[in-house]
Amino acid sequence: MNLLVVRVRLRIRSKHSTKSIVKTVLANGGAESQRPCIVVDPETARELGLWPPQRADVYSVEEASTVARVYLLADAVKIDLLGGEGKVLSSVDADLVVQEGLLEPLITDVTIDELGIQVISFGRGLWRHKGDPPSVVRRSSG
Repeated sequence: MNLLVVRVRLRIRSKHSTKSIVKTVLANGGAESQRPCIVVDPETARELGLWPPQRADVYSVEEASTVARVYLLADAVKIDLLGGEGKVLSSVDADLVVQEGLLEPLITDVTIDELGIQVISFGRGLWRHKGDPPSVVRRSSG
């Protein structure tokens, strides 16, 4: 059996320009934040016209095996959770966190909750949206 994780498709829209991108991101329930945020690499932030930033707060964050420096751009983006055929299931205003060396974009625990993502099985990559009927089970985006 192949182990999966929950990945979802998001449209990330800059609040400071007309730029937007669609990305598959990891729903990382172990990543904690106080506000909704999405963590991306500098190249993704550049695609949104947000890197290098004119102003950003710099933090050290603890990860499972290291401490990383990140740049927080407060309330910089709006993210849309996309269902099949690009339908918007939910949206949230969010901070953009930029981390050099990041291998995969991710959303945090608060962001998962605010978007209405309900994980059924991390190991099998199964989830539903809070607005879905109980019979609907979505598969992790590839």
